[in-house]
Amino acid sequence: MIKEQTTYRLTFSPAQDPLKGVFIVIVHATRIPPHIGMVIAGNYHSLSVKGQNINVPVNTLLKNSALRKIPTVFVKIKPHLTFSEDYLNEHFITNVRQFKRVDKGVATCLSPLKLFFEEVYSLHLNDVNYLYELLPLLDSVGLIESTTSCHLDEVTYKLPIYTNKEINEGIDQVRKDFKDQ
Repeated sequence: MIKEQTTYRLTFSPAQDPLKGVFIVIVHATRIPPHIGMVIAGNYHSLSVKGQNINVPVNTLLKNSALRKIPTVFVKIKPHLTFSEDYLNEHFITNVRQFKRVDKGVATCLSPLKLFFEEVYSLHLNDVNYLYELLPLLDSVGLIESTTSCHLDEVTYKLPIYTNKEINEGIDQVRKDFKDQ
């Protein structure tokens, strides 16, 4: 069954402090596909073609984004009613470590986020395969607190819609660029 692809428009708020709270981070937010990770308690974590990025200080991410003018979106998740940020941070690290790296047919950068939201928030994400499916679902259950960005035109920005083929092409391109270095 082919899903009808609709645009999900984010509503942006004033800047939030990425050192406090839980954020989904959309890096290269205008690319197809974008890269996604999480910032929890001031630490950035993601799964990439190169492997696991764990406990990268968010200031490093912000500095890199500023120097290279990388369009980046921060989606703040409402505080968990039971679990502390430290617990959520450790839990997400465990989710990232379940995968060696992003690889076609094995895992995408969304894979650890799906595990996290399934395990911590008891969401059913079997039919969620893309960020543009995850964010509306999180919004519909009231988990998105706010959204902010840097190096992005918030007025015209729409979350990119992409296919699995485009994800695989993106993986191949990053892997090629990585090997050429």
